[in-house]
Amino acid sequence: MNVSAAHFIEAEDGEDKRIHGRMCLSEAFLTFSSTDRGQYYEAVIPLYTIRRVERLNEKTHPFSIKFVNWHQAHTQFRLNVSKQQYEEFSTRLTTHLRKQIKYMKMLKRFLATCPSELVVADKTNEEIDQSPGGLGLVFGFPGDARQLKDKSKMKLWKKYFNEYGRNLTIVKTPQFGRLVRVGLPNRLRGEIWETCSGSIHQRFMNQGLYSRILEENKDKSSLSLEEIEKDLNRSLPEYSAYQTPQGIDSLRRVLSAYSWKDPELGYCQAMNIVTSAILIYMSEEQAFFTLSVLCDDMLPGYYSTSMYGALLDQIIFEHLLETTMPVLFNHFKKKDIQLSVACLPWFLSLYINSMPLIFAFRVLDCFFMDGPKILFQIGYVITCVIAILKINGEDLLRTSDDGAFMNVLKKYFNSLHEPLYPDSENVKARTLTRFNELLLVAYREFSSITDEKIRELRQTHQLKVVAGIESFAKRSTIRNIDETAGFSKEEMGILYDKFYNVLYYRQKQQKGDRMDYSEFEKFIGSLANWAKFPSSDQPSDQDERQSKVGKTFMVRLFKKFDRGDQGSDAIIGLGSILKGNHNDQISLFFELHDVDKDDYLNRDELLQFSESLLWIFRDTPDDDEGQHLNAVSSFLRNAFEYSEVKEEGSQEKFLSLASLRQVMLVLADEVLESFFENEFSHSFQLVEKAAEKQRSLGREIFDSLFATGVKLANNRPKVVSPTISSSPSSTSGTSLTALSPVTKTEDATTTTTTTTTERSSGTLSPAADEPHQPEEEGGKKASEAKETKTRKVESDSEEEDDDDEEGDVLEEVDRLLKEYGDDDEN
Repeated sequence: MNVSAAHFIEAEDGEDKRIHGRMCLSEAFLTFSSTDRGQYYEAVIPLYTIRRVERLNEKTHPFSIKFVNWHQAHTQFRLNVSKQQYEEFSTRLTTHLRKQIKYMKMLKRFLATCPSELVVADKTNEEIDQSPGGLGLVFGFPGDARQLKDKSKMKLWKKYFNEYGRNLTIVKTPQFGRLVRVGLPNRLRGEIWETCSGSIHQRFMNQGLYSRILEENKDKSSLSLEEIEKDLNRSLPEYSAYQTPQGIDSLRRVLSAYSWKDPELGYCQAMNIVTSAILIYMSEEQAFFTLSVLCDDMLPGYYSTSMYGALLDQIIFEHLLETTMPVLFNHFKKKDIQLSVACLPWFLSLYINSMPLIFAFRVLDCFFMDGPKILFQIGYVITCVIAILKINGEDLLRTSDDGAFMNVLKKYFNSLHEPLYPDSENVKARTLTRFNELLLVAYREFSSITDEKIRELRQTHQLKVVAGIESFAKRSTIRNIDETAGFSKEEMGILYDKFYNVLYYRQKQQKGDRMDYSEFEKFIGSLANWAKFPSSDQPSDQDERQSKVGKTFMVRLFKKFDRGDQGSDAIIGLGSILKGNHNDQISLFFELHDVDKDDYLNRDELLQFSESLLWIFRDTPDDDEGQHLNAVSSFLRNAFEYSEVKEEGSQEKFLSLASLRQVMLVLADEVLESFFENEFSHSFQLVEKAAEKQRSLGREIFDSLFATGVKLANNRPKVVSPTISSSPSSTSGTSLTALSPVTKTEDATTTTTTTTTERSSGTLSPAADEPHQPEEEGGKKASEAKETKTRKVESDSEEEDDDDEEGDVLEEVDRLLKEYGDDDEN
């Protein structure tokens, strides 16, 4: 149910601040997104976190409602609806709340795994480190915590948690985006990642699933597990954890569990790189569900056999470069420099293998918050920065091959830590690095790269990628066929498309390139009209008789073709027909009807032979005298006449292959002679319809979409969880993805609905469809963030007190992100 609503926030001066937006109610979630231009508020409230609901009967606002969540935060909304709609909303809400009560009992145990709870509770760092976390708790987090101002960032996040909620109940505001972009503190990074991606909701609803998958499959083996073992020691070897059994075992368990969870995908290269990175900040269970969201929702098709998702985004990346920097693009094209050599690994590894780790994790912070578009913004700006910087730009335009191109990129990545203004008199200005500039330009210059634009470009270019993948697969398959049976490359291509076109809609349980009989029937029917069976709800006796004869003939042909490798068998079998002579055709029909394989045709087998011929001729135009029927009847008489006994004293006669050839070539009339000479082979038409060729493209993409559809169908009756696709710099709204609750609990705390006349001081802030844009409030230039400050700067000391350290971070937020249109860092 979707209604217009206003969110009330009690200001410090006692007046209520209103935020207008849309409220959506589903079976498991209540969401609110602001529609006020220039405001960004996004609230996703799981119904199982609501402890109390109050209907506020106020004279001025009769249709108001207040929620009290698990963290005792109060949120008040006024619904802009009629009385009937209000009652309907209340009824639905009550019904859905009652269904969610059983999950409330799971909250306390789950929240014990969230460090944000301990941060708000003023626990010490040592106590916070006792909660579940990543390998960084044992082997250390990359970078110097003091230089990264980790302690100050924790203070800022504590303040945010107190004002806007945390973990399952957090509300996203512009301040949320600023805190993420300035860099997440080590101990909260894993939780914020899963909060932004939505995997935290999957982890809540599927508590125990990760351990159960590992336990149920601990003694099993698979091809995916073999591939995982090959890549374990190549996963972030520079991080100390992955030089020890503890780190390797942790990575193995997460990758193995995902391969068992999604056997359709299993494991693909580059998954180990991403997983090894998130495991530094996440527990194994957190990493497992985050990897699921990455592969299934955020980066579909990236980690598949063909990597079609990454290839598609690579084409989009090149398109963006061509449209905005044609000089640089044309230089690459002229020198035949392949952007994919450098850029494709950026997308697959999310920059983890390209940048120093401390900067790669900053990119991941933005990626989980903003979604895939940040990959284009970061990747695009890297090329842009190299092009516009004087020395690197000149070097880039002088590059003449892929090696020189890679060297320029490598040099830039290795310089990300270098200060932009090393000679500045201002201490704060000297702390600005090339990476700070990278993020600034990415968000300021390329804010036009939105989720909508990426979706539009994907739709535009997807067929190009599909065709490229299929063309490569087609060429590879054809090259690997040893016996082409005399077919040309063009004919082989047509047979390939028709063969896989039949397999396109096969059942999910069937894998590989082997056809069953029904698929073989469709395959031959796509080549020869006589092999097509009419569909009729009320067939006549004659139709049933003909269908029975035809099925018998086709089953025998199927068995004749099937020798273990149907791809090659189809080529060889059809080659014997289309490229064979009249003796080959006669031999084929003899073998198909020699049921007992004694090299002779008895009376019954000869009758079946004649019936097969009549079935093939059934739709062939006949003359007034019935030439085809007469031809078959004449053949049958001659066959019986030339039959001979196999043993002396036996009365039963048989027809040998040699005698059959004599009957066909000497005694048969022109109809059968012409049939075996050329008409039978010519009845197979190697002509492909455009629709068949189009449908044969992208089989893997279809399989992926089909598998996703099956997952959604299987999860349909279950609880739905939200994945927030919009962010402080995105323009997309809220989307929902299916979850699978697997833990059943008894009814927990009762959710009550009461009526009161009191006003509520809601503390939760809702979300916006119109997010805060980076270029607002004056469109300040990036250079303003880099200029020397005129205000007095206190000298840094080795032992900064907490207040000074917090001030540094606030100034950093102000300095680096001031052009986002909000100078108030609080």
